[in-house]
Formats: sequence, C-alpha cells, structure tokens
Amino acid sequence: MIKLISPEGRKERLKWTTKHPLSKYGLGVVLRLESGELLDGATFSAMARDGWRIECSDSLDCRRVAGALAWSALGLPADALTVHDDGWL
Repeated sequence: MIKLISPEGRKERLKWTTKHPLSKYGLGVVLRLESGELLDGATFSAMARDGWRIECSDSLDCRRVAGALAWSALGLPADALTVHDDGWL
C-alpha cells in the first residue's frame, strides 16, 4: 500500500502501475486514487518542499515509487519516502 501524506497528516492512497499510457520503460507511474491524477516527480518535488511525504508498506513499493518519480535524478529528500505499515486501510 502506498500513501501520500500531507503536512497536516491527511492520507491519500496512491497506486503504482505499469498499465498507463504514460508509463515508459517499465518504470510505471504513480496515480492519486481519489482524483485519478498522475503524480509525477516534478510535482512531488514541489510538494515535498512543503512537507508532503510518501509512505509505503514495503520496500518493493518504495523502490517502484522512487523509480516512477525519478527520485534520485530530481534530488528528492530521502526522508520524504519511507517504509511504514501502520495498518491504515
């Protein structure tokens, strides 16, 4: 399970998938399930500066999200992507 967490603590489910027209080279894309919008690395980079973060229930999901958002290439902060399972949903 992948969650987008606002600075205020509001949680939103995310989905990583390779079954999207914008998925390239098998890296997949990250979708916001509430709105259906694509969450790209540039957008999340701006959000992370404002305190947003992503939590994954396992390390595989974290690696998938990092690849889809081009985490290293964008210089996104390491603490904005964590593995944590608190039983949410």
